[in-house]
Amino acid sequence: MEGGASGADKCQQAFHVLLDDVGNSDFYSQFNAVPAVGGQLSIIFDKKRVFAVDVNGVKIGALPTSYNYLVACLEDGVTYVGVVTSSAVSPVPTVAADFGPQ
Repeated sequence: MEGGASGADKCQQAFHVLLDDVGNSDFYSQFNAVPAVGGQLSIIFDKKRVFAVDVNGVKIGALPTSYNYLVACLEDGVTYVGVVTSSAVSPVPTVAADFGPQ
């Protein structure tokens, strides 16, 4: 084991995240709303950023760059399912979600 390695596979860990750029997202642009609490989400990589999308593939918001390690996980075939844990339109559109590997 290398120095600093915990031995834990980050790809197999669940996480909670506050999404970035929700107000600029395709979902907000199309519906002028944010997804309801309890809505199902998944994660995609569009060759630029990692995004949370709804069941129809509409982008809801970007994951912070600290989650860029997920690109390698997705390329290895790991898929993530999530659920909206909180959302609000004002004062700024925000969405928080819990994700876990499938």
